Amino acid sequence: MSIVVNNFQNLTLKNVNPNSSCINPLQIVICLQELESLRQMLNGKSVADGTYIVQGYIARGLQEQGHRLTFLAPHNIGEVECDTDLQKPTIAPRSWSASSAFKLTSKSAWRIQKLLRVPYLNVFSNYRLYDACLQCLPGHDVVYERNGLYNVGVAKACKKLGIPYVMFFEADQILEHEYMGKPIKGLLRQRAESLLRYNLDAADCIICVSEPAKAHLVSTRNVPKEKVVVLANGVNVQLFRPYPEARAQVRAELGIGANPLVVFVGSFFEWHDVATLLDGFAKTLRSYPTARLVLVGEGHQRQAMMQHAAALGIQDAVQFTGLIEHSQVPPLVSAADIAVAPYPLMKHELWLSPLKLFEYMASGTAVVASEVGQVAQVIRDQSNGLLVPPGDSSAMMAALVRLLDDAPLRARLGRQARDDAVQKHSWNQYISRLEKIFTAVIGGESLAAL
Repeated sequence: MSIVVNNFQNLTLKNVNPNSSCINPLQIVICLQELESLRQMLNGKSVADGTYIVQGYIARGLQEQGHRLTFLAPHNIGEVECDTDLQKPTIAPRSWSASSAFKLTSKSAWRIQKLLRVPYLNVFSNYRLYDACLQCLPGHDVVYERNGLYNVGVAKACKKLGIPYVMFFEADQILEHEYMGKPIKGLLRQRAESLLRYNLDAADCIICVSEPAKAHLVSTRNVPKEKVVVLANGVNVQLFRPYPEARAQVRAELGIGANPLVVFVGSFFEWHDVATLLDGFAKTLRSYPTARLVLVGEGHQRQAMMQHAAALGIQDAVQFTGLIEHSQVPPLVSAADIAVAPYPLMKHELWLSPLKLFEYMASGTAVVASEVGQVAQVIRDQSNGLLVPPGDSSAMMAALVRLLDDAPLRARLGRQARDDAVQKHSWNQYISRLEKIFTAVIGGESLAAL
């Protein structure tokens, strides 16, 4: 699509914003699994991992408030990147890990594990990360790390240096691997469990994205509820909004014209039930044969879903766009009659805080969503959207047909969803709460009121 809206272009995150009204700017370290995806996101490029969309908004929001940011992440095998300007990647300094003995041993261990096809245990990488943190963290007020498998160097360094450590827990990645059919087993499973346990215990505060995620941490991972704060993802309500002026052009470029348009934006993984959406849409075509479904995103199930659409005989009514630039998503969602967030019934309650849900809402587009996890807490059935039972294609069809039958209902639900997004789920509100969390952790205050 040729229509784009301003997103992150020209944002370099150089410290510090001279126009900020922040009275007491903080020195914050943001630790991720890698920085290239964040760099691409902040440069306006499309990324497949919603994590880096979230972290991009967090980084920009903190910087705009005047806080000084340092970004830290593993870089290739055996190195660590430590940047104050993401456009100028810098390798973190070494102390004892600079020794020839350490470098030789770590490289040899990696090669042997690769040769013998032994799972890579990340031992030397963690030592290198720990060493880099000892060099880079002093002088900072707080460290914020997005939890990742097998990394423990940041938490250990924070404990050594006495710097408050805030952990962002998006999902239990050990169980996530099971859902994807790639369970972590044996020694690797033991190590993953051990390192996660250390990080959970070391954290002064754990930020999770939903109440189900908090319940999982408390009941399954035995984390004291007093140090867990729920902070759901947000949405850029200036970027995601109605674009009535772009509606005709977006539809023309898709070859849809005035036909009914249903859209899904997300990834093709197990936690997105695209199959039920396709089944429900196939039934919808009996009532609305000119309706069209546009599916945006990538993932290892995409090819299977394309084959499923073909098996249903609806391939001519369905478009799989693949990834598109994030700046192209808002006018597309706005041009749709209905936006769908389909999720399956999972063994464990859905922990996620779906970005797409808030983006749909802010766009003022009528939403149909599965009644699972946090989704069922955000969408109030028949108030700001319609909820359907997970995995029920007939209910999906009924919701789609009901909305296509009733333009005033679509408009009413869309308006309420937009109002809710602006009032409750903007990134500005998110950053304000995050600042309060950081301040409380730094001051040793209770997190109960947050």
